[in-house]
Amino acid sequence: MTLRKKIILSNILMVLIPLLITAAAVFLCMKTSMGSYWHTLETMYKDENNLQSAQSLIYTYKKELWETDWEAPVFDRNEKMNELEKQLAEMGYYIQVRMNGEEVYTNISGKDMDAAMSVAGSALSTAKMLTASKKDVSVIKYTFYRDADACSIIAVNNAHSADQARTYFQSYILKYVILFALLFFGMVLFVNVVLSYWISASVLEPLEKLSAGAKEIRDGNLDVVIPYEKPDEFGRVCGDFNEMCQYLKQSVEQRLEYENRRKELISGISHDLRTPLTSISGYLDGLMEGIASTPDMQRRYLNAMKIRTQDLQRLVGSLSEYNKLESGGFHYDFAEGSLKEFVEAYLDASRGELAKNQVQAVFSCREDCQVLMDGDALKRVFDNLMTNTVRYREGEMSRVEISLRRVESEELEADGQDGKDLAELTFSDDGPGVPEESLERIFESFYRVDESRTRSEEGSGMGLAVVMEIIRGHGGSVRAENHNGLRLVIRLPLAKENEDGENTDC
Repeated sequence: MTLRKKIILSNILMVLIPLLITAAAVFLCMKTSMGSYWHTLETMYKDENNLQSAQSLIYTYKKELWETDWEAPVFDRNEKMNELEKQLAEMGYYIQVRMNGEEVYTNISGKDMDAAMSVAGSALSTAKMLTASKKDVSVIKYTFYRDADACSIIAVNNAHSADQARTYFQSYILKYVILFALLFFGMVLFVNVVLSYWISASVLEPLEKLSAGAKEIRDGNLDVVIPYEKPDEFGRVCGDFNEMCQYLKQSVEQRLEYENRRKELISGISHDLRTPLTSISGYLDGLMEGIASTPDMQRRYLNAMKIRTQDLQRLVGSLSEYNKLESGGFHYDFAEGSLKEFVEAYLDASRGELAKNQVQAVFSCREDCQVLMDGDALKRVFDNLMTNTVRYREGEMSRVEISLRRVESEELEADGQDGKDLAELTFSDDGPGVPEESLERIFESFYRVDESRTRSEEGSGMGLAVVMEIIRGHGGSVRAENHNGLRLVIRLPLAKENEDGENTDC
């Protein structure tokens, strides 16, 4: 059974069951001692010889009495008057009509008139209004006036309806009770059907939309939206359904992205392992086949194999470190410190290495910033950035500009971001930069801008991925831009403020 039918049936039963129970209770009462009260009620309204019914009927047709042409044949008379005569005859009454004292119509027999005279006497001709009854004989007289004219009607029942006699209660009260009961039941049924349809429509409409949406999802359409925004329970359910669709879509996209990254990761690892292993295998074949016949050649072969082995060690180390950073298994040793002092200390300690690699580093600081940092992890960030600068430069020398400033919350709000003040560290080189379409992906592991690159000594593709994970581990963010070379913008949260509201950063 459908929900709509259940609602209609339940609403009908809510009224029908109490009515049936009430009717059953009344029936039981009538069959017990309570039935005597019903008999008393019928006796109270008992209509002897249909006297009261005939009186009411004659009074109702008083207008038709004036309008009837009593001299015309019966079939030409007023139709309603014929109906009056017929109904009175069914009750056992026959009539005599007089206009201004002259008889104009009668169907009362002489025997019936004698019976009427025996009950009413001379009053039958002199009285204007008369109601009399004796045993099985009943007499009714009504006189109606219009200006100076008078119309009187006499109705006589001479035991003609003894077997058809009905009580006034049966004729009128009970009839109207049944009529009102049927009317009440009809109204209840109509209202129930209308309300049931309205309620079922408000329930079935969102259910049908949810069902259609579920089928769309089953068929792979995760862009489906349930167009139902009414402020009711189903509106909230449809809203949750739409949120679920968006979540599923994001989950699927993330899974596909993860799958693509996994494939790229495996491809990158395979590529970067294959190159040094192929080189090592080639040198081993040269040694085994006697190609390196002199001690000097053998030493060069062994040295090349050592370099390739170191490449493998560096690749495996970077992969292991990145895996720990990404999975959250890396332990940071945070301490509050000056970011300005850290950068200056790093550049001072790396002066010799930078000079060897022909790198000129320039540092500028607008204002110092106190941050929570792991010095060793941030040193790894700077090492990787410097290595990338040297590895991908096009000239003989590289120029690196490092700047530090504080980003106020107002500036963040102007950029559509919320949050407190941040420390911004910018690392810019004068290299070739990166194509715009690759800026968002250079932080992915094993991602290469130039897919044709095959030499492992040009990098493992893990450097910037490690940078991204370390900065994220510090609660910060990093983005890449092209600005006369590649510029990386690193933002880190400032250390917490003192209770008096003064910042300890600077």
